[in-house]
Amino acid sequence: MKWILALAMVPGLAMAQSSAPTPASAFAAVLQDPGHRQDVLQAAEQSPAAAHLACGAATYVASPEISVYVPVKFDATGAPIAGEWRERLTVTGCGQTLTLNVLTQVTAPATLATGALLPGATIATPALQNAAQYYVIRAIGGVPASCTDPYISNTKFDGYDGPPDATSPWTETWSLTLCGTTKPVPVHFTPTPQGVEIGAG
Repeated sequence: MKWILALAMVPGLAMAQSSAPTPASAFAAVLQDPGHRQDVLQAAEQSPAAAHLACGAATYVASPEISVYVPVKFDATGAPIAGEWRERLTVTGCGQTLTLNVLTQVTAPATLATGALLPGATIATPALQNAAQYYVIRAIGGVPASCTDPYISNTKFDGYDGPPDATSPWTETWSLTLCGTTKPVPVHFTPTPQGVEIGAG
């Protein structure tokens, strides 16, 4: 297994010349911290999609694309005190390539928690990802009792139904793998004043 770090600056966090940490420099320091990089790698490896890849020679490459779900804030020393974001990695090996996503949350000052999100190109937030899995399973008629480890093996963003903004519905295709078979399931997300409606199938 090989781990390659290739991080870029995050859009919207401008760099400035100052003796105190700027939001951009502080965030970059968090992202490049060796302990954090190891936590991200371990979270990616624990994703069901990565585990089923079963490739000991896989190479993990960090993507410069980072999505911030909750604004990242820092104290005067540059330590994170709030925030939630997604980092994306590409794992390649054994003739396969897969995009993996890892969520990091600041759970207390200078304390980070990481965990695997769904693989692929989904733009759904972590909460939407969790909620939509129920509808995906229901759309295929449920999981047979003989299938012990169904999992989402990939996601694909198909596009917006209107302008590409936060008010437009969008569609994705999620690949549900169970009993040795992968089933593609269309998933529809429709923003409303009350939240986001989810439909599948």
